[in-house]
Amino acid sequence: MRVRDARPSDNDALVALAAQCPMDGDLSLCIDRSPDFFALHRLGGQSWRVGVIDGDDGPIACVGVARRPAFVDGRSADVGYIGDLKVHPAHRRRGTARALAQWAVAAAGSGPLIATVLAGNTAVDASRLGFSVTRWTTIRSHSINLLWRRRIPRSALTVRPGGADDVPEMVALWGRLAASRQFAPVHESFPLNVPGLDYLLAHRPDGKLAGFVGLWDQHAIKQMRVTGYSPRLAGARVAFNLAAPLFGAPCLPRSGGALSYRTVVNPCAADAATLRTLLVHGCNGLRGRYSFVTIGLDSRDPLSRALTGMLAQPTDVDLLVLDGPTDRTAPVHFEISTV
Repeated sequence: MRVRDARPSDNDALVALAAQCPMDGDLSLCIDRSPDFFALHRLGGQSWRVGVIDGDDGPIACVGVARRPAFVDGRSADVGYIGDLKVHPAHRRRGTARALAQWAVAAAGSGPLIATVLAGNTAVDASRLGFSVTRWTTIRSHSINLLWRRRIPRSALTVRPGGADDVPEMVALWGRLAASRQFAPVHESFPLNVPGLDYLLAHRPDGKLAGFVGLWDQHAIKQMRVTGYSPRLAGARVAFNLAAPLFGAPCLPRSGGALSYRTVVNPCAADAATLRTLLVHGCNGLRGRYSFVTIGLDSRDPLSRALTGMLAQPTDVDLLVLDGPTDRTAPVHFEISTV
């Protein structure tokens, strides 16, 4: 199968393709990329390509690949990222995904390469892809409901919104903490003019920055549409929607509707207590406007303790690595907002 680089004229076909490729689970979702399929790729700000395979009427499969600087074994390196691998259901099991994956690996070039796949998906393995990948760790996406106001943890930290004057200190803290986390992006700045993206900062009594998180409403570039609920979650949805008006929260949508949520980006904290303080402040500030907040963390990450008792709904994805780091014990940083 021949893979070619996508053109701007492929946009509508790729938006339609994404809608045909749901992620099945207790909560089945598809990613609505209208009106601009390529917007999510452009936000990376680095080198990227999208490959497509054509059918009789245009693209029937696609994959995205990008290169960005990230920390690998404590040092900055160019890391390749594979994502957006989508094959129309009518064209699966014909070697399409294998052809796309091999194109993406070649397009990414040498060095570490990472991708994600829903946990339990055994279709992605070396024998099918034609090269050896390692299932490095599990990235757990935690969905925190915003039905009720949560108690602010007792802490000496002061939490406030971030501004342009805070960026140098944010970059410095990120550089100190992110170097110990595999695949954490190297940031030279934190743009504060991205639509729908707000930062919360936590400061110690001495005025030093202790941590920060971004809270991103991505509806301008993608929406998560529900394609189905499992029987268990269908019952939970009924209970949630009965309670939602009492708490001033948006209801969970029917099948076909878009979820109302924000995604945590660039979580930066030295310890779980700081991250929890930031998350609780963020959740309380978003109540009444959104149904939940999502944050993705390595399941081995000590920062995951920040979610204890928050009744977050987990969704697991496996991180696949080609030519990975030497240190397998360090926690991984992966931005679920890029999926």
